[in-house]
Amino acid sequence: MPAAANVVPQDLMNTMLGKIYDVIVNGDGTVVPKSEDNFFAWCTPGVPYEAKDFEFLTQGLTGIYKPRMIINAEGKEVTEPLTDEQREAEIAKDTSAMYMQAEQFARLVDLIPDASGIDDTHVRMNVKNNEGTLSDVYEEVLAFSQVANTELSAADKARIEKFRQLLQVEREKENLATGEMVKVLEPSPLVKAYNDKMQAWMDAALEYNSARIDALTASTPRAVHNWALNANVLRSKVRFALNDWVANGYKLEFEGIAARIDQMSSRDLSLLKAQYKDALAKARLTGLTSGSDFFFTALAPSNFAQSRGWTRLSFTNKDYDYYSKKATSSWGASGMANFGLFHIGGGAKGSRSQLDTKCDFSSFELAFEICQVPIVRPWFKSNFLTSKTWRFAQGNEGFKTKFLSDGRQPPHRDSMMPAYPTSMIFVRNLRLSFTNVSSVAQELESKIGGGGGFGWGPFHIGGGYQRGNQERTSRWHKDSQGITIEGLQCIGYKCHLLPKAPNPDPAITSWV
Repeated sequence: MPAAANVVPQDLMNTMLGKIYDVIVNGDGTVVPKSEDNFFAWCTPGVPYEAKDFEFLTQGLTGIYKPRMIINAEGKEVTEPLTDEQREAEIAKDTSAMYMQAEQFARLVDLIPDASGIDDTHVRMNVKNNEGTLSDVYEEVLAFSQVANTELSAADKARIEKFRQLLQVEREKENLATGEMVKVLEPSPLVKAYNDKMQAWMDAALEYNSARIDALTASTPRAVHNWALNANVLRSKVRFALNDWVANGYKLEFEGIAARIDQMSSRDLSLLKAQYKDALAKARLTGLTSGSDFFFTALAPSNFAQSRGWTRLSFTNKDYDYYSKKATSSWGASGMANFGLFHIGGGAKGSRSQLDTKCDFSSFELAFEICQVPIVRPWFKSNFLTSKTWRFAQGNEGFKTKFLSDGRQPPHRDSMMPAYPTSMIFVRNLRLSFTNVSSVAQELESKIGGGGGFGWGPFHIGGGYQRGNQERTSRWHKDSQGITIEGLQCIGYKCHLLPKAPNPDPAITSWV
């Protein structure tokens, strides 16, 4: 087994990625079960971010005024004075920025990784483009699928009808156009009472909230005095309205009946699929600049970029000696040759090249903080995709022979959605050190010139990159001890392999 001092860069990189994989994915098989259906897709190089790129996660899509400090004529630092119109313009500008952040992130993770070349656990990040994005394929599944016909029993239908009769009544009304008497459904007295009392409570709550907000923003002295003197009165109005709603508006009875109808109706899979379609529609937003739709997607926790709970990880010569003895197939992937070479990019939009430089790894250490952040897609229902109660519509020639995945490893190349990203792997405060790091860094710096960037494996080391329509430069510096890269970057995705899908239960004979 070669010592770390004599190892070629790609072997060192592969063993280092093996340690990262072990830390994040592999369990001991007892306390923490090993993962059999996940793999890593590494970015080459990593994608740099700034914490402010994720402000939309904590702030939401509503803009806020963010005061700027300026130096006044007296040389003191003060808040920049703005008129009401200027303040509103700043809030509008910040709202646009939040929407643009959300759109850029949603499009970044709305992808299907190409898993056709995986070897157990990881592969370079190649995107499968022939079937569209993740949301495209998911939307097609909902549109062109059939579900098992789980029609409610006669008894269940009778119960639902009984409950509905408590919420609506049938009356005869004259059609003013024809003069004929027609039957129509109207809200029952229970529903009318519920709506009347709910409206009274909403009016009282709105009055209370309006007075409170006016006082908090100190819009006028009268607003502050009004809250100080009348807050208890307004609060009592809200409580009285709520009690009246419960006592005379049949609040508990109405909501109980509605809950029973919803619980029983949800057993119908066609209704359940309709709810999934509704969730997808509610998450649809339109980009401000692109004019095209995207689906809101987030990361959890939302404040991960500022969190102090990241794991510190390091890789040294001793780690290489240990991981190089493991079977390389446990984390190897095809096409990994030259993965450990330094690669150089000519600026944010420039071409890339590799630098085959001599590195002395007799004394080597790579240290960084690492965090695995789950991707949250409230519109994406993976449990539907893996259930045995759906199939593509057999009457549709374009879809009846299609499949999301054949369930094999690697999946068939015609799979529409063989896998999907479930987490992003971020690192920050990276430090790289080896024996001749100073001379190598100097050589890299001279090669990239002005505006270029360079990386090593899945790590962005420094230089220029692009975020949206902005060109940025990541901060890095070198000294006698090594290279330090500030900030955070995404080095890859943890992806989940779909089992065979669709995989309908052969016992199901009726589909809708």
